[in-house]
Amino acid sequence: FSDVLGDLFGMGSTGRTKSRERRGKDIRVDLEIPFDESILGAKKEIELYKLARCSRCGGSGGEKGSKMNPCATCQGKGNIQKTQRTFLGSFTQVSTCPECLGSGKRPEILCLQCHGKGIEQRNEKLEVFIPKGIRDNEMLKISGKGEASTVAGAPGDLYIHIHVLPHKIFRRQGDDIVMQLPIKLSQAIIGDSMDITTLDGLLKFKIPEGTQPGDILSVRGNGAYTSSGYGRGNLLIEIKIEIPKKVGRKMKEIAHELNKEGY
Repeated sequence: FSDVLGDLFGMGSTGRTKSRERRGKDIRVDLEIPFDESILGAKKEIELYKLARCSRCGGSGGEKGSKMNPCATCQGKGNIQKTQRTFLGSFTQVSTCPECLGSGKRPEILCLQCHGKGIEQRNEKLEVFIPKGIRDNEMLKISGKGEASTVAGAPGDLYIHIHVLPHKIFRRQGDDIVMQLPIKLSQAIIGDSMDITTLDGLLKFKIPEGTQPGDILSVRGNGAYTSSGYGRGNLLIEIKIEIPKKVGRKMKEIAHELNKEGY
């Protein structure tokens, strides 16, 4: 019963009144990032228009050098108590002091820019670190980077909803990265060694002889970073064999010979 009364009237189980601190609002923003940055991580700068600490007084609410005195309205408590008598007895309701906004102090000279509130609406740039291996639709939480509160309150949090843009060559499959690799018919038959471009740069890749269309060849450790940030999936290379639409006389002769041999 005392807990219920505490929630309703600001009283703890011991009967002592509690001061309720005003907290700044949380902010949620959407951020689009390229596919390669979702795999390798990145550093981004975002700009927010939000309630922030006053740029003139730094959040104190007073002019520079102004002396801070106990609030006359709440006698430095930061809250105002109102006692209410009912048939159940006397109950004390607590509310934040409207003059000092919960800080319990008031500057002798109010800030000329925020008029003692300690906050103002303005643009603020923020550097955000995108972790390696982040997935599409994941949410980043940055504590304390939401909207600022009054001089006595804590700031809210910033939530960043990540949207990973599609890539022309690569796509993600779990912790693996999948790509298609077109090769010539001769390379599929006798094998070859070639340089392919990956998200980590150029990679020397060996095509074994007798490679079939649709074969998936794996390169260990060249996939996406795991959610823990340690270890990586694999790069899966799907083979596509290019068949020329126009062939010369020599190519036709070779094809006829292969046909005779049962190939």
